[in-house]
Amino acid sequence: MKEIRDERRMETFFAKYQDHFQKRPPVIKLLKFEKGEMLNDPIQSLSQFYIVVEGSVSIYHLTVDGSIRYISKAASGTLLGDMEFSGAGNQSLYVEASETVLCLSMPFRENQSILENDPVFLRFVLSQLAGKLSFSAVMDASAQTLEEKVLFFLRKAQPNHEISSINHALQMLHCSRRQLQRVLKKLCDEKILIRTGRGRYQLKKGQR
Repeated sequence: MKEIRDERRMETFFAKYQDHFQKRPPVIKLLKFEKGEMLNDPIQSLSQFYIVVEGSVSIYHLTVDGSIRYISKAASGTLLGDMEFSGAGNQSLYVEASETVLCLSMPFRENQSILENDPVFLRFVLSQLAGKLSFSAVMDASAQTLEEKVLFFLRKAQPNHEISSINHALQMLHCSRRQLQRVLKKLCDEKILIRTGRGRYQLKKGQR
């Protein structure tokens, strides 16, 4: 992790998200994480908010047999630290940079008095929490069919409503390649998806 001491660049990124704040947090930093670096792990819980402004992160936990179970992949605009700030932090989660990532960092302690009394920011926190809980509930619900999970994944979790990597989709959906390919073919046959390239599928506009 490296702090980028470029005030103009930091202000440019903050300007994109200033509508989420009634008052500007007094301490904001721009941080850079290289691919594979951890933003959070079970040993040390987050003590600051991160807003992902470039790149993406993978959120996962380890099962009892040591295998990785992916929860979600978060891209630009995602808030991290919302669960810890609300007191509902999950100490078993890992957050790892999937590529080079830039984040706006707002330490809890230095910003607490402002953020705890900012209704605009608190609504942002609640919306982020609700989205994560909804996504987790749907993806883990055994009653949901794989087809329903694929459609939810495309509508709620994927930029441009597109699967651009089959391997990433397999990690998120927790299914076999054969199962996923069968569902994707069915959705293409039903004109719900279009195939945009090798291993790439996108929801038609009327289905979003």
